[in-house]
Amino acid sequence: MHRMALTRRAAMLGCCLPLLARPALATPAWRPTQTVKLIVSAAPGGTQDIHARAAAPVLSERIGQTVVIENNGTASGRGAGAIVARAAPDGHTLLVASGDGLVLSDILFGRQQGLLRPRLAPVTLTIGASQLLVTHPSSGIRSVGDYVAEARRRRGALTLGVPGHGGIAHVISEMLNRQLGGVEVVHVPYRGGGPATLDLMAGQLDAMIITLPAVTAHVRAGRLVPLAVSTAARDPAMPEVPTLAETVAPGFDVPSTQGILLPAATPAPIIEAWHQAWRAALFEPVVHRRLSELGFIVTGSTPADFLASITDSERRFATAIEAAGIRAETV
Repeated sequence: MHRMALTRRAAMLGCCLPLLARPALATPAWRPTQTVKLIVSAAPGGTQDIHARAAAPVLSERIGQTVVIENNGTASGRGAGAIVARAAPDGHTLLVASGDGLVLSDILFGRQQGLLRPRLAPVTLTIGASQLLVTHPSSGIRSVGDYVAEARRRRGALTLGVPGHGGIAHVISEMLNRQLGGVEVVHVPYRGGGPATLDLMAGQLDAMIITLPAVTAHVRAGRLVPLAVSTAARDPAMPEVPTLAETVAPGFDVPSTQGILLPAATPAPIIEAWHQAWRAALFEPVVHRRLSELGFIVTGSTPADFLASITDSERRFATAIEAAGIRAETV
């Protein structure tokens, strides 16, 4: 398993991942000269949006320029990726995206629409997190066992919200259904976790799979009922919530990642300057504490390690997509 995956896993197991002070990084030679755009490949309220907004004020202070956030969840996040891939490689337009989502969208859509990943340069894997199977209090579902039983009883009528057709939540559901022996649900894709969460709380969905930090506040307030996490170990942010592996699907282990990318032709000094800026922002004590409390595993990897993580995911998910029979579909 790749070194970055091991780092995330160790953190999720509650091993020694010390809270670091803000790194003492050298001032990079390159600095932006105008407003910087963070293009978030999901709607407001989702994981990508949350961590981008947490880091933006510190980034702005560090680089000496205004940082604006633009959300674009079209085409399962590919709209945002295409904007950044076409942008001038001058360091002023960055993509905030799911590493897993980028890989999955290329597997599904790359043949028809062209691959995005080769047109983007990894900067840093910012955070890792568990995916959470969650429902609403009025559903009557109180455990993952209840969820499976209800899905079997309703024979393909149970509705499950997923942020993006063919995204990590969708794939996790298909992998789980396959391991459980043919359980079927109706996948309802959204352009981000925020809209899906609102519909779940309104009772328009039976359940949802979403990155845990995106709904931590709703779970703690009792507005949503957590059922299980997708990682091999329980999440430190919600240690009372069991894993899929320990309840209904032995060996199940699918974490998710988020990261920053630039246009592929961006010069190395600019990439390194942004790596340093993002790492400094992520490990700023206030930002680090905020993200950790929500359930994020703060990483701040090197560009090379982020690329290696993406390569690992490409191998891993190609098989899962084929086995699940997921086909390209624009949402």
